[in-house]
Amino acid sequence: MALTKKNLTYIDGYNIINSWPELKSIQSQSLELAREKLIDMMAEYACLSNEIVELVFDAYNSDGDRENISEKLGIKIVYTKKFQTADTYIEKMTNLYARRHNVKVVTDDGQVQSLAFERGASRITALELRNELMNMKHKIKRSKRKDFSTNFKDFPISDELKDLLDDIGDRLKDE
Repeated sequence: MALTKKNLTYIDGYNIINSWPELKSIQSQSLELAREKLIDMMAEYACLSNEIVELVFDAYNSDGDRENISEKLGIKIVYTKKFQTADTYIEKMTNLYARRHNVKVVTDDGQVQSLAFERGASRITALELRNELMNMKHKIKRSKRKDFSTNFKDFPISDELKDLLDDIGDRLKDE
């Protein structure tokens, strides 16, 4: 039986929060809100990229002896165990899966990036992930605009309605 390679992505959550301007500003008000916003954004990323995403947060100073793993919006959320950093968790998962699956590591930590590369995983920075997500969303938006303008040409509609639809299409282009 042939092994089907999965596309696994491990993301250092606090690294992303501290790198992305929109999350950094939310974090100054509430770390919990910044985490929730990141979870929403990574769920969207997982959907658009067709990758299995694990979002890892340090719980280094927690009292837990085990990782706290849950699932929300189709992604895994991991809070590391006591005395474990997100980096060490990501390194452990990279060691386990990088040889058999397509593993991507998202962090700005150079040492973790080097280890990922040595194990056969790809690695990107927090800002590169942000750019990937923004590009995917932009492509969808462009596709919607294109579909919008072509869908109504095949139907017999009044000139008045056609003008109205063209106005809506023009407004979408301006967004």
